[in-house]
Amino acid sequence: MTTGRALLLDLGNVLARFDHGITVRTIAQAAGISPAAVAPQLFGDLVDALDRGRLDATAFFRGVERRAGIGPLPEETWVRAWRDIFEPIPEALALLGRLRPDVRTALVSNTNALHWDGVLRVCDVDRRVDFLALSFEIGALKPEPAIFEAALRGLGSPAGAATFADDRPELVAGARALGLDAFLVDRADSLERGLRERGLLID
Repeated sequence: MTTGRALLLDLGNVLARFDHGITVRTIAQAAGISPAAVAPQLFGDLVDALDRGRLDATAFFRGVERRAGIGPLPEETWVRAWRDIFEPIPEALALLGRLRPDVRTALVSNTNALHWDGVLRVCDVDRRVDFLALSFEIGALKPEPAIFEAALRGLGSPAGAATFADDRPELVAGARALGLDAFLVDRADSLERGLRERGLLID
């Protein structure tokens, strides 16, 4: 067991921004249908399976097309629309370099292989944390205990010595139910404030 604190961090809207609207608009335009017709198919149970690693990207694309009643779109159209939606949040990433030396970090994210590729194209977050708990690799989604437990094992930390930050209240609540100290990132200064209040920053 390691000493010190463990810090578990969400990715989307905590360390990197994303815009699902790019995906919806691009696919709708390519297919010649309204955004409202395709959005429910993009973000329903198929994406849940994708994020759990139960579907690969191509199977996901074909499934969305079938459900939306559209013909097959070029793979490159799909890949760019689905992958290229991320931008880093520099001020949040910079905080990782200001953590106390005894704080070990894990990224805990509901994501899929193609989204993760999109993140890595714009951000080196994988090199800024000690452990990656990615849903498509673990086969579980927040707030399920398995993904948090994987992160804690990876850091060698008990839940009681860990802090979790996320932008979704229900996921913060899920972490708290497992015994983690968790806080909500809902404003530009929320992450720094939460880390500072817990004594996790050097200054």
